[in-house]
Order: sequence, then C-alpha cells, then structure tokens
Amino acid sequence: MGSDPETVTFRGSDSSEYLRRLPKAELHLHLEGSVTPSILRELSLKYQTKYHSLSEEELNQQLFQYQDFYAFLESYQIVCEHLREPADYLKVLDRLGEYFREENIGYAEIIYTPAVPWKFERDGKEILIALLEKTRELESTQGTMIRWILDCVRQFGPESAQRTAELAEEFQDRGVVGLGLGGDENSLEMKVFKEIFAWARAHRLFLHVHAGEIGGPQQVWDALLILGANRIGHGIQAARDSKLVDYLRQHTVGLDVCLTSNLKTGAWTPISENPFGLLFQRGVPVSLNTDDPGLFQTCLTEEFEKAVRFFHLNQEEVHRIVLQGVHSSFLPHKEKMVLMKRFQEEIHRLSA
Repeated sequence: MGSDPETVTFRGSDSSEYLRRLPKAELHLHLEGSVTPSILRELSLKYQTKYHSLSEEELNQQLFQYQDFYAFLESYQIVCEHLREPADYLKVLDRLGEYFREENIGYAEIIYTPAVPWKFERDGKEILIALLEKTRELESTQGTMIRWILDCVRQFGPESAQRTAELAEEFQDRGVVGLGLGGDENSLEMKVFKEIFAWARAHRLFLHVHAGEIGGPQQVWDALLILGANRIGHGIQAARDSKLVDYLRQHTVGLDVCLTSNLKTGAWTPISENPFGLLFQRGVPVSLNTDDPGLFQTCLTEEFEKAVRFFHLNQEEVHRIVLQGVHSSFLPHKEKMVLMKRFQEEIHRLSA
C-alpha cells in the first residue's frame, strides 16, 4: 500500500485534521453501543440502579473495559437494561447527532435492536417510532442522511427474529432499510433463521449479518449462502479462507471492519495484524466503522487514523475506502449515486 505512516502527508495538511474533515459514511453503528460512560451515569441516576454512585471514570474502569467478547456482551446487556423508554434512546441519538457533525459523517446506517426492549417487556415499536421522528429532525437540521437496520439477536431465537423482520417491513418506507442478525455467533445455527431472512428479502429489505467476528470463515459462508446476506458485519475471519476472500471480491460483498472493536473484544489483536490490510489488498470491499463508539470510546476519524498508521494507507487509498462506504450502503441506486457525487466533490475540494 502507501508510504511509511511516519511520512504520510495529505497534500500538506495535518493528516488527522484532513481525515476528520473528509466526508464519511458509517455503516456499522449500534445505537445501544453508542452509550457513553456519561450517558450511562445519567441513566443510572435516573433509575437509581446500583451504578448511580459511581463516577464516569469508575464506570469506565468497571464496565467499559473487556477481557474478551463475552465480557463485552455482559457490559452491553447492562447498558441495554438502562434504556427503558423512548426518551433514553433519544438521548443516545441526540449524542450521535453531535458525533455525526463533529466527524463530518454524511451518511449513517444505525442498528437498533427492538428485541432488547421486548425482552424487558417494553415497547420496541414505540421506541422505533420516536427514533424515526428524531431522524427526520436531524436530517433537516444538519444534513446527515440516516437509515436504520433492525437487528435480530441470534441467541434470542427465530420467534423474536420474525417479530423484528415484520417490524422492519412495517417501517420500510420511513427509513428502515435492512434486517440484521447480531449477537453470539456461537449460539444458534444460521439455518434456524433461513426462512425469516428469505421472507425479509422477498419484502425488499437488505440483509446485514454479523459473521466472522469471533466465529470462523464458515460463519461468513453461512451468512452468504444460507441467509443471502448483502453485507457482512465484521467478516475479518474470512481472511483465513482464500476461496472465501475470492468469493467476496468477485461478488462485491462488503465487509464492515471495526478495528478498535476487534482489539477491545479480543476478536483480533493487535490492530497491526488485523486482516483489514490483507482484505483491502486482495480487493475485498471493506469499509471502516466504529461498531459501538460509546462502549469502545472511539470515533470514525480515529478508525481511519489507525488504518493509515498500521496499514500504511496513502491518500488515494483512504479516498477509496471512504467511497466504499457509499458503495456498500443500503441506499437505492439513484440515491447512492447522488451521495457518491456529493462525497467526490467534497473530497476534490479538500484535496485541491
């Protein structure tokens, strides 16, 4: 790839500032995972949970550091238990609105998991309606285009997944573009969800499947061949299977790569050995994402900075990855081309 990271300059600009000002698309962004220590502390005080007496630093040390992927899931569950009504979710979305503005994120696909409030006997549909109304406000006031993916939780089983699929279809004309499958790859087999995802595909929903994060390459094959995934969340383990890498390239299946996430959950460490660089070199469509910016305390500019530093990306390669975010999005072709033109014009102005 490009030159040594110590010598990278982007047309005379400070590279960090240049990366921050670049237009960006974020395709793998969990709403629940966007809860910061500050927001969790506010919610803990609101509901007087056992964490309400902790400072932000204490919360950070106790809940925002993870020994492995399953420790991360435990913290994720604790965060979700504090999201109890639409106002709580809107607080998180408000913060994301600020984040989009700070990071110059022109397009975002946010993942919301209605199965979480359903699990606690709360109204997941009411929360979605509130989120979609707030989305329209954010789009009109700051220009970030936002679409939604409703995620099924793998370990919750097919009944919950079917309910999620039906909710996604119901709100398809109001900003929901896809059905996702997340959760623990080592729980239920993907074939359990085959009919549900076939139903979603028949109803013109895009399919987004978490696979190949902590599970092996076969998880990615199953996501593609059993569920018909249009895009893979993470997918880094695909690098262990050369035939799979060729398939992803030939069929232009995008991978949402999340470097800091992989580091902090132990899915792949260190970052310098993450398969991102190999996958990019082999022509697999890869985008950069934060996954859970609150829980991992990162931002999209930092993800690009790490990619430049550890994989020696030059300016042209950075631009290719930025535009891949638009290519891999779940927008209709016409809207995608309009967004692509907008991004290309912004990049040209920055680079001139």
